[in-house]
Order: sequence, then C-alpha cells, then structure tokens
Amino acid sequence: MRSRYPIPILMYHSVGRSIPGWKSPWFTLPARVFSDHLARLARAGYRAVTLDEVRAHVAGDSRLPRKSVALTFDDGYLDNWTYVVPLLKKYGFAGTVFVSPEFVDPRDIVRPTLEDAGFEALDRDALEIRGFMSWRELQNASRENVLSVQPHGLTHTWYPTGPDVVDFHRPGDAYHWLDWNAYPEDKPFYIENLGKTRVPWGAPVYAHGKALAIARYFPDPVETERLTEFVRGNGGAAFFARPDWRAVLLDELDRVRKGSSRTGRRESSEEKRERWRAEFAESKRLIEDKTGRPAEHFVFPGGGYTAESFELAQSTFKTVAIKSPDNERVRNHPGDDPRSTSRRGTQLVVSGERARYTGGAYLLEYLKEYQGSSLARRRRQVMKLAYLAGLRMGVWG
Repeated sequence: MRSRYPIPILMYHSVGRSIPGWKSPWFTLPARVFSDHLARLARAGYRAVTLDEVRAHVAGDSRLPRKSVALTFDDGYLDNWTYVVPLLKKYGFAGTVFVSPEFVDPRDIVRPTLEDAGFEALDRDALEIRGFMSWRELQNASRENVLSVQPHGLTHTWYPTGPDVVDFHRPGDAYHWLDWNAYPEDKPFYIENLGKTRVPWGAPVYAHGKALAIARYFPDPVETERLTEFVRGNGGAAFFARPDWRAVLLDELDRVRKGSSRTGRRESSEEKRERWRAEFAESKRLIEDKTGRPAEHFVFPGGGYTAESFELAQSTFKTVAIKSPDNERVRNHPGDDPRSTSRRGTQLVVSGERARYTGGAYLLEYLKEYQGSSLARRRRQVMKLAYLAGLRMGVWG
C-alpha cells in the first residue's frame, strides 16, 4: 500500500548576507530568515533526515515520520560554514552540502563562525562571507555530522557548444566562466575578486551550455587572439564605450574568419561521455578522499543534464536530483524511483522589482501542502497574498 506522504527535500544556496555586485540581491537567503525556518521546524517537531533515509523511505525499506524534512545546500559557499553550520547545530538539525571540488578553497584555513561572533551578530557584518568553504571546514562539518558533503560535479561551468559568437567579453559582463575555464586554479576566489578578470577584453563568447548537458566545442584560438589584440589596440576597456562596438567586433570577426583555416572542433559522442564520466568519478573520489565519508548522492550544477548524462550519473551514485521543471512527476514518495530525488527551493515572493523570502510560518504550511493538505494550501495562499500586498505597499523589499 502506498504511503500517503512524500518526504520534502529543501534546497538552499547562499545563506547569510548579500554580497554587493554578486548575482541577484535575492540570491542569498538572509540569515535571520533561515534561523526562523529552523526555529519553526524545531518547535513544530520536525526531524531533519539524511538523503540515505529518504532513499530508504522511497524504496519502501523503511518508513519515515510524517514530520521529516531533508535540508540541502548547493555550491558550498563560505556562508554555509559561517552561518549555516552554527545555526543547524543550534536547532539540532543536520543537512547535506553539494560541492564542486574545483571551487573548494584549497587553503588550510578554518574561519570564524556565528558561534564565535555570537548569535546576536545575525544582522551584523561580523563574519567573512566572500568565497567558498575550505576542505578543513568541510571536514569539520562532516565529522560533527552537521553537513554531509556530496558531489555537485567537478567543474560547475559552461563550455562553448558551437562556433556562433553571441557576445564579447567586456567590463561588467557576467561571463565568470571564461576565467574559470582559462584559470581553474582561481575558481575558489572568484567571489572575492568580482569585477576582475585575467581573460583579455574582446574575447569571443561562443554559444554555450552547462558542462554536463552539452558536447563541448573547442574554438579556433586564432579568433580569440585576433579579437583581443584588436580591442587592446583600440583602447582596451574604453573601446566598449563606443556605441557601435558590437558591430565593429562582428565585422572584425568576419574578417578573421575569411582569412583563417577555422580549426575549431566539437567533441565526439564518446569524448563527451568520457568527460562526463570523469566529472562524476573524480568529484566522488576527491570528496571521499578528503572527508573519509561516502559520496553517494549527486546534484547536477544548475540542473544541467540530458537523459544520457542523467543515466550515467545514476550508474555512479545512489541518488541523482532532478531539475525543477521535472519536480511534479517525482515527489520522494514510496513507489517512486528511489534513484531520483526531487527538491524544492526556498519560497521567494516577487512583485515587480521587489522580492521577499518567506519565513518559517509560511514554510510549515508549504511542507504540509507538499504532503497533501488542502487546508495548508489555502492558508499558504492567504499568506502569500499578504506578502504580495506588503511588497506592493513598500512595507518590505
């Protein structure tokens, strides 16, 4: 007989204080809101469960209490150490952090946390937040059974998919991955160096996609050399103040291509599959070697996968998370495929240019709704209308 309730898995990313100039100002869940989530969950009698326990529940090997929830955190941002770990410990919860080893801070450091600064520092700039967790911090969180460290791919990047040029590297763009691919040793420090780049201005930005969802294209290096030389010789960063800069660069690219042998090439199907396999295997190996714990649950960076790469990931890991558009068909319910997990993002209410994360009371109604309560759905909808009204009146956001 099918159980009446699925087990929700919540997905968080950055938690703490927003970093000026990095992503959207709404990318970071405020630490006080996260604290309210945990406090409400604790008071309501919820238990934080592991992904192994969720898998066993879905497989029908065991039955979890209705008030169970799994907490997951993507990317391993430094604030997961400075804010998330102490708050989880304070409220008696544990979670899972999905990290890409190329972004883990390689330095042998352990930075102060909210426990050191005092929990009254939730709203103060008392803690370092720019960057990613170090291996020592991940090891400590794992040894204390506060965070299970699991793979999020190795590279967490984008690669060119073909010869079409969609843009050019210029001041203020968001193509951090150009530097990631050219200088992978700098990846753990890119948040600390926002606005800085080692890739020359004018480098072509080719049509691109997430690394684990595409066949990689290797552009003709002559095109980058010639375009960046052209920009360097025409004022460098100042060149992009010209209103016609894009048209000028496209004309120059056309001239380069007419005089070039065009040596760009795309991966073969087998090369692509081997690269994917290597990402899965190496991310798993590095995490297990560093933490001494199994790395058996996987999340694709940005939900970027194909049916082929998803199947390959399932051959390596016990569970693989599906991306958001597929969430409705998988709900971590006994009888679902136990190799696939479904996660839900923290709730953000948006009205025009304003937005606000919802608090713990809203989260509780959402979890009850997730498990089938129509009454909770109605209460949550009323709460959402109140949030929207507050945003429109300028009370919040």
